[in-house]
Amino acid sequence: MQALASSTVAHVRKGPVSDDRVRGGSSRSSLSVLPSNCALFEGHLDIETLGGAGFASQFQSAAPDNQGFNSPNDSVWDLSAYQGIEVDLGAGDGNLYTLILKDEESQDKRDDGREKAGISWEADFRASKGFEGRIGEEVVGNKVWIPWYILKPTYRGMEKGDGGSIKTSQIRRIGLMMRSFFGTQQGDFRLELRSIMARHHSSEVADLTVNVQR
Repeated sequence: MQALASSTVAHVRKGPVSDDRVRGGSSRSSLSVLPSNCALFEGHLDIETLGGAGFASQFQSAAPDNQGFNSPNDSVWDLSAYQGIEVDLGAGDGNLYTLILKDEESQDKRDDGREKAGISWEADFRASKGFEGRIGEEVVGNKVWIPWYILKPTYRGMEKGDGGSIKTSQIRRIGLMMRSFFGTQQGDFRLELRSIMARHHSSEVADLTVNVQR
């Protein structure tokens, strides 16, 4: 593989947090660094407060320090040269997670100061207990391959049939979410991540958020 850009997990920027507490829920999440130099996405998913619903997520935004594959506008990742996203998992917990990409600017603020909801592009994957990731038809060890065509447009968590096509030349945020899937998941969750990369399925790789391999 040819790494076009990389940074250790110690340089992870504190990005936006989007837990269901913004809607009156009680779920919580965090993104931290383990001694093994893996990123750790963990928290607690509560579904009682909102009557069976619940979500917890962490996001990172494009920024100038992601050298090597940004567009002239340093607030986006230009990933149009790549075919999809590869998530390299560490230990999982058996839960179903969601990878989220955002390709549009944040809408106007609400009266309470929060951003208005917009279109997100999502794909679900299961982090099996141990070191295996699954999505679609392909599993490569602990690496989850998510080609662009798998990503579905959603609005407030619901699939949006007229969402168009993802604009891979202007990816603005990437995130991970743990959600209840209509009450089928709840409680503590924990997922280790080695890296999230944009890549050709064959060889070339761009580090999208953080490459925690030293």
